[in-house]
Amino acid sequence: MHPFDDTFALLHPQRVAVCRSCRHAVFPCSVRAHVNMRHQYLPTQVRQRIVERALELEKEKVLSPDIDGIRFPDREDPTIADLPVWADGKKCVFTGPDGGPCGYIRRTRHGIQAHCRDVHGWVNGR
Repeated sequence: MHPFDDTFALLHPQRVAVCRSCRHAVFPCSVRAHVNMRHQYLPTQVRQRIVERALELEKEKVLSPDIDGIRFPDREDPTIADLPVWADGKKCVFTGPDGGPCGYIRRTRHGIQAHCRDVHGWVNGR
């Protein structure tokens, strides 16, 4: 088995790789930083092979290079085994560019406020 597959689970429909131990989705451009910071116990050559494989999968269009290429699960989709399910999320209620709800979700009040401020121009009136 390739060390990439030992470290990451590929979620093909979503086009992302999830770190098996950290349970975080990681973009191909961030794999190097992720394995160097979170998996320092792996030999340098193994970490390099993981990075090379992630970039190959991006080039083959198996992995999305950024958030725009990810297929986010619908509410009706089953949970993803490699990702934790959080019940304390905060959902953006602004209207998106298509007229529908934005629907962006963060776990913290600070995180959702930063999203609303940066993306929608929201200003806290307090």
